[in-house]
Amino acid sequence: MAAMEPGRSKDMTAARNRLAITELTAMLTTDFDLPTVLSTIAFDACRGYMAFSAVVGLLDDSEREGDAEINVVAEALREPTDTDLAFVATGPAYESAREGAVTMIPDLSQSRETRWPEYRQEALRAGMRGMRAFPVTALGARMGALVVHTDEPWGTARPHDLGQTLANLAALALSIAPQPDIRRGTTEDLISSVLQGSATIASAIGIVAETFGGTIDEARLTLNRLARAHGVTVSAHAAAIVSAYDRDPRADLAAHDLLTTPPQLRPPTSITPRST
Repeated sequence: MAAMEPGRSKDMTAARNRLAITELTAMLTTDFDLPTVLSTIAFDACRGYMAFSAVVGLLDDSEREGDAEINVVAEALREPTDTDLAFVATGPAYESAREGAVTMIPDLSQSRETRWPEYRQEALRAGMRGMRAFPVTALGARMGALVVHTDEPWGTARPHDLGQTLANLAALALSIAPQPDIRRGTTEDLISSVLQGSATIASAIGIVAETFGGTIDEARLTLNRLARAHGVTVSAHAAAIVSAYDRDPRADLAAHDLLTTPPQLRPPTSITPRST
């Protein structure tokens, strides 16, 4: 059985997962930022499953003969790694996306597991032991998969419904994305747009972390908070931060307007009633 997070009961973990679903659902009722939503889904899956890695990958409708992998557009890791994780987009991940069905391997080290031998070899070499892939589908269209890897056997303690719920929210986000530059005619354009947005956000998170110190997760939360405070999407604020950094990489951005919370409007000092 998989161990729970230190100091966290099963009920507390379930409550946190419900809160994550609630926050994502609320996000989808706004003029949301698609790369941010997909990154949040990957993060919530990684944390909710106590996993090593979680990715959202999309099928490419311009797929060439011999291609057998999904295009990763969002990724979350429990901790930074130099290990090549390209395998997460192949084998069971690709089959889940292509067939629109859950694929699972409870323990990659079991000799009776003979499917996807090249994938299994690479995953084991990277220290992975268990995996689940949940299909991302909308109105019968197979769009991709949410893929989760653990560095211990999957066990029985992990939630059964969290992954598919998150995958369904990813499908909804992809279907109703409000940004006109992301709603394109082909999956290839969609993948390109999301990847570009994700790369910009990742660069801005790195700049925030370098400027203020702290972890990548802390920098990600800071970027989200700053975007809300400035009344723009995370992608738009990230692009502005990267642009400011590119103009002068040696400048101290700590006091820049982009990295500070704008002042609140002052309320009127008094309201004088009109004389009658």
